[in-house]
Amino acid sequence: MTEKQQYIYTIIDSWWNRYGFAPSIQNIMDITGDKSKGNIHRIIIRLCELGHCKRLPNTARSVRPSYIKMKRPK
Repeated sequence: MTEKQQYIYTIIDSWWNRYGFAPSIQNIMDITGDKSKGNIHRIIIRLCELGHCKRLPNTARSVRPSYIKMKRPK
């Protein structure tokens, strides 16, 4: 995991622990200071490919650390 991936994973994990739901891409951008949603999205996709995070496709705020269990909305 790269340093940037680790930083974004830490943001996602701490956001879940604090609020009980996932941060939006805009929230992550505000914290990291990035100006591109595409870069954040690409890193989140890579974290999911590596198995550190999971997400529901086409669902807002669905990214979460792998250890958190979440039911798919009906």
